[in-house]
Amino acid sequence: MVKVNDQVPALMVFFLISAAQTGVGVLGFQSVINKYAGHDAWISVIVAGLGFNIIIWIMYRILQNNDGAEIVSIHKFTYGKWLGGILSFIFSMYLILTSVVVLRTYIEIIQVWMFPYVKVWALLLLLIPLIYYIISGEFRIIVGVCFFGVLYPFFLIFTLFYPLKYSNLTNILPILDHSFTEILQSSSLAIFSFMGVSTLLVFYPFIRESRKSQKFAHIGNIYTTFLYVFICLVSYIYYNQSELQNILWATLGLWKIIEMPFLARFEYVGIATLFFSILPNVALYLWASTRSLHNLFGISHKKTAVFLLVIVYIACIITGGREFISFINNMTGKIGGILLFGYIPILFLINLIRRKVKRNAS
Repeated sequence: MVKVNDQVPALMVFFLISAAQTGVGVLGFQSVINKYAGHDAWISVIVAGLGFNIIIWIMYRILQNNDGAEIVSIHKFTYGKWLGGILSFIFSMYLILTSVVVLRTYIEIIQVWMFPYVKVWALLLLLIPLIYYIISGEFRIIVGVCFFGVLYPFFLIFTLFYPLKYSNLTNILPILDHSFTEILQSSSLAIFSFMGVSTLLVFYPFIRESRKSQKFAHIGNIYTTFLYVFICLVSYIYYNQSELQNILWATLGLWKIIEMPFLARFEYVGIATLFFSILPNVALYLWASTRSLHNLFGISHKKTAVFLLVIVYIACIITGGREFISFINNMTGKIGGILLFGYIPILFLINLIRRKVKRNAS
């Protein structure tokens, strides 16, 4: 049971959800979702955002039906000790994998755009102690990092108005030129950018008056959806379709054309500022994994955090090459899609049946 002093106001769920969903994906998701729906892929982002609002609603039904328990306890009640433990362990491994993907992708961007000769292990030695400090302490530290991770990079939104004067609105016309199936296929590719909502299943008990927090979770998801739609629209009217097929990080390309008398490379500012979005993203995933494994095996939170960070350090070092990083990005997105849109609704139904059976038996 979480102490009242360790809980945070319901409003903070807005920042937790937004921070969890705003990560490295903002730099290059436009080219990924462009695969099926083309210039209509911005509509796919809206569809994905609406889909995640449904998933958030289902998550809250699960959590509230189980009196605010987190995912490990819910699994144990629904499936029993062993099967529930295995599923909780798989969920924790998924969170670790996602944190590795986000951290390694960001390091690759630093290597390509800023410091081509910097070593992965050297950057990690700078980042790992900071991440450990965040995830090994109280949950309030996580919330504070997420709060600044949403507010501080906010000014970058206004920088995207600059490329509009070089844009061509006809690049997104005619609207709805693709089939609903193609739009759904592109929506499935946008899942990776929104996957952070899965951490709600872990941090829910740390929310004071948690039942009132649902509206803030939905608002956070809507805010993130509008953010991605705006970035997508700006990119799609600036680049044509052939350019989008050959550009990897479209957002950095938008920043590259920004001219200032005192600053030659604005994309450096963008990459550095986005660190404050990447940090809460990675920290929240790792904290949720640490918390789940702590509850599952009873090992102290700090020891679990050290163990997981060693795994992350090794995984990031052995993961290299654009093709392999792209592969694990795609794989993680597919796993996240199965977990959120496949497993979560199934868990809701099985847990509901299990509760009714137990109620009738008692």
